[in-house]
Amino acid sequence: MYILHTAYSATLALTDWSSVFYSLIYTSVPTVVVGILDKDLSHNTLLYYPRLYEAGLRNEGYNMTLFWITMLDTLWQSLVLFYVPFFTYNISTMDIWSMGSLWTIAVVILVNIHLAMDIQRWVLITHLAIWGSIAATFLCMVLIDSIPIFPNYG
Repeated sequence: MYILHTAYSATLALTDWSSVFYSLIYTSVPTVVVGILDKDLSHNTLLYYPRLYEAGLRNEGYNMTLFWITMLDTLWQSLVLFYVPFFTYNISTMDIWSMGSLWTIAVVILVNIHLAMDIQRWVLITHLAIWGSIAATFLCMVLIDSIPIFPNYG
């Protein structure tokens, strides 16, 4: 949304470190942890009942209608996450780097809450990954903003 708003200019709202940490820490760790640990059926049950996989082969769990609903939902979320902070702080003295930090925090919270809503089985490591990722985002933002050589220092 920011690129559309700035007419495809080369300006960035995020620091390079924020972009790297988003992919590396903020969202990948919870996704990997949930992907490995979240199971609704045991390994033995899946081996004993191979027909459980047929629903996936028949596209019952995910089809074209659900795909387009997901795309519309994603568009709605991106509009809200971009424009609510933008119009809220439009007349303030907040610079674009701080706005980018705010957008990053909002996206990380949204992504992790969406992931949390899909979890079938919560274990301690899952809680640590989801909620720790959100805490790590806030911590990293404070640390990044504390380094004088970075553009959003202070």
